[in-house]
Amino acid sequence: MKTHKTTRKGFTLIELLTAVAITTVIIAVLIGTTRMSMDAWKDSRDKARASRLAKESIELMARDLEGVVIRSGNEFEWLSVKMDTSLQGLDLGPANAEMKNPLEFIFFSAATDRYDGEIGKEADKGGDISTVIYKLAYVDQLDPVGKTFPVFSLYRKLINPGKNPDSPSESNTFDNYLAKTDIQTPASGEDVTNSNNFIAENVYNLTVTLVFEYTDSSTKKLVQKRVPIMTSGSDYSEVRIKGNEVLTPGGTALPDDARLTGAELGILVLSDSAMRTLNKKPFTDQAAFAKFVKENSHYFSKSVILPRP
Repeated sequence: MKTHKTTRKGFTLIELLTAVAITTVIIAVLIGTTRMSMDAWKDSRDKARASRLAKESIELMARDLEGVVIRSGNEFEWLSVKMDTSLQGLDLGPANAEMKNPLEFIFFSAATDRYDGEIGKEADKGGDISTVIYKLAYVDQLDPVGKTFPVFSLYRKLINPGKNPDSPSESNTFDNYLAKTDIQTPASGEDVTNSNNFIAENVYNLTVTLVFEYTDSSTKKLVQKRVPIMTSGSDYSEVRIKGNEVLTPGGTALPDDARLTGAELGILVLSDSAMRTLNKKPFTDQAAFAKFVKENSHYFSKSVILPRP
């Protein structure tokens, strides 16, 4: 009697199911690992970008301040820093995440990028003193009215020294700002938050502390006083420097002989992912938001020694 041996030419159903299950587990592990790596990479990239934006912004402001121009012995205004009280509600940011210091900073500077850097060329209309305006705002660059995706942004408007014959309606430092007792009024009419003046996004907070020196009337000793300008936590929400006095509306008065000798700048920048979360997720209270900012932001500070007036 002959017997026939059968040769198996494949896998059984159980073997196939086992192989599929093992492959599925391996793929799931690989996908999870890849996702974690991508999230870590994106987080690292966001933090690096936020750090770079903060450093570049504060360095630009420091360079402008190093060339600040203040002339004593006159009644003209040379520097103004204040909170922009015209901003209210959603103009300050999402609920429970509003800007604490909506700063507006105006001063004169020997800025080297006046006339678009074309100094000494045909574009140069003369003069070396420009007006510089810094402003912090919550704006959508692509949809300013609808605010589809607004972000905290820092703007810098540079107003050239001389008049541009090709744009006679454009403001200039000589005609609109120099030798004026009030520089806040003309600055209020400037389109500072225009996209051409954009410096950096995700800038949630900007602080300016002015450093003054004066002689104490009782001790006759030289005194140095730091004046932080902010909405809360300080006696000063506005400082205006004129050629013959320093005005501190609502704050402790400074002597007429007080001289500006330095400035301390601080800037806090959120990561891109944090800004996206802000526009999607409402915060229940200020404490939760403060914790969120601490975990998703970068802070840089810089001290600037100013030329003596």
